[in-house]
Amino acid sequence: MTKEKNSPRQKTEVHRINGYLKEVVTFFDSTGKPISNIINPLMVELKPRDVLQLFVGAFLIAAPLCFTEEVWNLSVSLKNMKVYYLALVSFVVTTLFIYFNFYRSRLRGNIINFIKRIIATYVITASSVVLLLFLIDKFPIREAPIITIKRVIIISFPALFGAVLSDYLK
Repeated sequence: MTKEKNSPRQKTEVHRINGYLKEVVTFFDSTGKPISNIINPLMVELKPRDVLQLFVGAFLIAAPLCFTEEVWNLSVSLKNMKVYYLALVSFVVTTLFIYFNFYRSRLRGNIINFIKRIIATYVITASSVVLLLFLIDKFPIREAPIITIKRVIIISFPALFGAVLSDYLK
């Protein structure tokens, strides 16, 4: 796969190297001879490594929060509307972070991958929170479903940022 973007002083191509997309930028001198290359990773595809990094990042932030009684009490006392706003803010900020750090100049042709990365980030983060809460017996979905959902949203809020940051720091 090769996409090219050219100018008199540089040539940009996209190649698959060892299974990963890379942007290869070749710089030319005034005579047209190549003088150097820069290889940048393109993080527009969601690979198994990315999934693992999302899980670990979410888990690192969610783990200490799942064990705090303050979060459990907050899920009982916080109004439903505030929790929904919290979810909306996390969605907007996470989507913008993913767009600006992974897809800003490469969204064309990668919209499906962009949507997959957003969905994967949320599913993996929520799954890690649910797993932790379930393991410590703080996931009472049958007895108190609203409180349980609020608890997952509240803990997922910071865990989402941990997930996208660990995905970004390759």
